[in-house]
Amino acid sequence: MSFERPELLWGLAALPLLWWLARPPRPRRVLLSAHLEQWQLAMRALRRRPPRGSTLRLLLLALALIGATFAAAGPKTAGALGPDRLVVLLDGSGSMAARRGEVSAFARARQEIERLLAQVPEHVDVTLLRCGGDLRRRYGAAARALSDLGPPAGDLDVDLAGLADALRDERTAVLVCTDGQGQQRLPRACALQVFETRGDNAAITAVRVTDAWPLPTLAVEVDVRVCADGEAPLTVRASGPIEGAEERELVAWRDGEVVTAGFELTRTAAGGALELRAELPGDVLARDDARVVRLPPLPAPRIAVLADAEAGPFAAVAAQALADEVQGRVVAPTRGGEVGLLLVDGGEAKLVPGAVRAMTFGTRLDGGPEPEVWQPGGGLEWARDHVVTRGLDLSELRVDRAWRGVLPDGEPLLWAGAGADRRPLAVLVQGDGIASLHFAFRLQDGNLPLLAAFPQLLRRGFVRSYGDAAALVVEGSPPPAGEVDLQDAVAGPSRPLPEFGGVERSLARWCLALGLLALGLRAFVR
Repeated sequence: MSFERPELLWGLAALPLLWWLARPPRPRRVLLSAHLEQWQLAMRALRRRPPRGSTLRLLLLALALIGATFAAAGPKTAGALGPDRLVVLLDGSGSMAARRGEVSAFARARQEIERLLAQVPEHVDVTLLRCGGDLRRRYGAAARALSDLGPPAGDLDVDLAGLADALRDERTAVLVCTDGQGQQRLPRACALQVFETRGDNAAITAVRVTDAWPLPTLAVEVDVRVCADGEAPLTVRASGPIEGAEERELVAWRDGEVVTAGFELTRTAAGGALELRAELPGDVLARDDARVVRLPPLPAPRIAVLADAEAGPFAAVAAQALADEVQGRVVAPTRGGEVGLLLVDGGEAKLVPGAVRAMTFGTRLDGGPEPEVWQPGGGLEWARDHVVTRGLDLSELRVDRAWRGVLPDGEPLLWAGAGADRRPLAVLVQGDGIASLHFAFRLQDGNLPLLAAFPQLLRRGFVRSYGDAAALVVEGSPPPAGEVDLQDAVAGPSRPLPEFGGVERSLARWCLALGLLALGLRAFVR
């Protein structure tokens, strides 16, 4: 037994005071009488006794004082030896999604933790850490209820054995639930539950897409890492918004190597989700077997041309060349008509930069200042790392005449001069999902239409004018390298939880009850 406030036991020092107070009072005076015998007979007749102390009453009063003092000092019984805290380390990496039968290892781990926590006494403080992917911590009731642990995902970049050794002490027990995948060793001195996930696995590690948008052709390469002991055939399938499902069967592979399946696909105009899936008989981990490529819809490539009376034939020829490149056609510009791209050469156009898919050459925009002629001269430069001009050879570009005041504010792609004298000759204006490309010179005022890079520049300007609507998206991310090969998991026997310490129990109420009982009995003792 121990006391929470042992300093209050000094209250027992009042026991001598109680003994002194319980002594009978001494007579105030002594009278000598020859009638002692008659006085004693009278006292017996009156049933009176001379004042004297009561030992039983003193003992009951002392017992009441001792009970009250002990209750104030907080007596308690010592609990059984053992830990009173539990930390659960749950492996939440991607390999825990492997299935043995109908249930994944992660689901079996949850069920086992629920069963073990039901046996843990309520006074034990429980903390749960989900390791792997995003680290999640749960305490108390949330830990016992396994609240919001999420699905297994990501790599296990934590040394579970080292973490368990760091957390374990005399008061703290540790339970590790893992499949042993991606670990150098398993914990040796704590409770352990190992869930088997060994098996064959094929995982898509990379997807490369060469998109010919706005053309329907699509080249796809799929890298698959195969980790299996057998020689089962590996099949890679492509399905979705394409003309007929495609599949490739790969039989020449070795354990642990990466093989590649290539596809030449023709997609439909609506776009959508292109699913790439690797199928291996006996694959125990399905979450890394598929990747999705989100394909944008194909445009209706109608090219419209506006040219002033002084413009040459270059705009019409450029529009026809672009239409042939994107498998479209040239249409007449009409008010309110929908076109894939508007080519404007010279003159004035009522359009808002970045709000219309357009390419303008020496065109005064609606509300712009009166243009002024200037000669750029030599020394033209272009943005060599921009998506529109990257890889294009514009070293032989010559501009004889340009116009000041026709370019809106935008991202410069082509300019003349250097330093403080540098002036833009072409800018890109990006709007909300729409972009427009503007040149400060007309097509007839230079040799741009004669360059070999001009058709490619037109095509890139057309694609860029659609902004994000022309970009495909490869969804998901490759699986962590350490969560693909399910053949090298560290195995080990499971170990149960230790015996937890008992809770301390307070004796204050019993001490107080004893004191009150002593006072009650004292009332009946004379």
